[in-house]
Amino acid sequence: MILVTVLILLPWGAALWLSAQKQSGQYFAMSIALVELLLALIQRFAPGASGTLGHALHIPYLGSLWTLHAGPLGSTLALLCALLIPVSLAFAWRLPEFRALASAVLVMSGALFGIFFAQNVLMFYIFYEILALAGAFLILRSGHKSRAAALQFLLYTFVGSLLFLVALVVVYVLHGQQTGIYNFSILQLADTRITGGLGIWLFLGMVAGLAVKMPLFPLHSWAGTGYGNAAPAGSVFLSGAAVTAGAYGLIHFAIPMLPQAALEFAPVGIILGAIGTLYGAFLALNAANLRLFAAWASVSHMNLVALGLFALQTQAIHGSVFLLIAHGVVSAGLFGVVSIMESRGLTGEWAGLGGLFRRAPRLGAWMLFFFLAGMGLPGLANFPGEFLSLAGAFQALPWAAGLATLGILAGVVYFLRAYERIMLGPLNETLPDTLADLQQSEWLLFWVLGLLTLWLGLDPQVILAHLGTLLSIHSGDVIAGGGHGL
Repeated sequence: MILVTVLILLPWGAALWLSAQKQSGQYFAMSIALVELLLALIQRFAPGASGTLGHALHIPYLGSLWTLHAGPLGSTLALLCALLIPVSLAFAWRLPEFRALASAVLVMSGALFGIFFAQNVLMFYIFYEILALAGAFLILRSGHKSRAAALQFLLYTFVGSLLFLVALVVVYVLHGQQTGIYNFSILQLADTRITGGLGIWLFLGMVAGLAVKMPLFPLHSWAGTGYGNAAPAGSVFLSGAAVTAGAYGLIHFAIPMLPQAALEFAPVGIILGAIGTLYGAFLALNAANLRLFAAWASVSHMNLVALGLFALQTQAIHGSVFLLIAHGVVSAGLFGVVSIMESRGLTGEWAGLGGLFRRAPRLGAWMLFFFLAGMGLPGLANFPGEFLSLAGAFQALPWAAGLATLGILAGVVYFLRAYERIMLGPLNETLPDTLADLQQSEWLLFWVLGLLTLWLGLDPQVILAHLGTLLSIHSGDVIAGGGHGL
């Protein structure tokens, strides 16, 4: 319990210290990030580090708020989050707003660790709200520093979270009336008997609060303005780590609490995921600049994650969780490329690009690698997750899975078209005469992300081998029987 408590609270203390300093604090922030990565590795792989870790802050009628539980899924997503902290900070290293960005990333990481290890649903909600506030601060204080984009992100997430809270309180009250036990523990709430149409309304409230973070169509509008206005180094963390909170909340809390309602909603969820996958692809195809291109590509893939989750079919859920993890790595590479380009004075507008490979061949090579990963090339990280998600969804709702497949095919088009506009063709006359290629530190960053992308693509069993027991609770029979979560 101590290790996970430190994992959650240490970045918050570091962010508080950073905010009081006048210096940018790069080395301090990076040191904290590497410590967090080490702690997450220990938590994930140390013997006996799983299961319920302890209870604290017991409050009558609420239960033990600080109840920490380490499951394989939560620990794996925490490790992904911990990996993306130093990656995000490294891409932001030379930004004038580094201190504000680092503070926001550290606060978000602490909230994410709380989300992944919380067993009390009210505590999960509190961490979820902190994540939203820190995300809005990141958008407000980095990149274009757009108040409108930060406000839109905040409104979307807060309204959705309020609906989640209302649904949660109703489940809590019903459970208390049925059992006489008033407790926000997921193990208690998952045994609540909810019949009739009430269950579907409660599940809709929870979906609205959780899917907005992914973001699921039609709750995706904040992503274009959010990712498009935040510094790309910040979007590395927003798109790679923060979006996992919504998916984890669906898997660990919403579906186990309302299993029958989840089955009834499943066809709608599959259709929304399929539409979002295709719609996100067309938005990426028509994006006005490179930031928006990366944003909508991320949205398209996260809707495919949602499609797999709502299929409530073992193969699809395995693929969905795998794609969630792979997306974190590949998305970091995509936004990392955008960050490097902007650090060279390039705005990312299509009119100012073209023929860049002649000036920066190493950057061009890594961009091609992550674009190929994004389009789902076999042997790279996205392919196993995409294949399994679609294969499982075809068994649940074939025509919707076919629609999502068109979105994946469109991804091939928009990635290749974007690469041609950026790297190939005649050299754009507006490009600077001296444009530096990747430096050694940047080269190392891409090697780390690239090797992880290749490893996940060539050896997907490193994740999939653990998902049989991890997600067996989501088989149709268990869900229909009202089993509780992980």
